[in-house]
Order: sequence, then C-alpha cells, then structure tokens
Amino acid sequence: MSSSDFTLDRVRKTFGLTISDKIYIFASVHEVECPPLLAEVLLENVPLALASNT
Repeated sequence: MSSSDFTLDRVRKTFGLTISDKIYIFASVHEVECPPLLAEVLLENVPLALASNT
C-alpha cells in the first residue's frame, strides 16, 4: 500500500487516533536564547532546505 492510499480519516480510524486542535500548546514553555552555533548553521542551511522543498 503506497502512502498516497492513506488519508487522515483512514489513519485516524485505523489507529484509533484523536485529532486535537489546541491553540498555544507551547504556552508553558519558556523562551530560550538561540545559541550562536545554531543560528549560524540555520543561516547557512535554511536557504538550501527551502530551495529543495525539504
């Protein structure tokens, strides 16, 4: 069975999943400063990822 045969409804029913649309699910998570190395890596790699749709 290919992935194109699956729909959200079919997967939900097959696995007994509950879809929950929650707003502000990360409200209790405190903001942290982005480490300089991560900022540098993202600056270099995000354009490539966006250009290749990944």
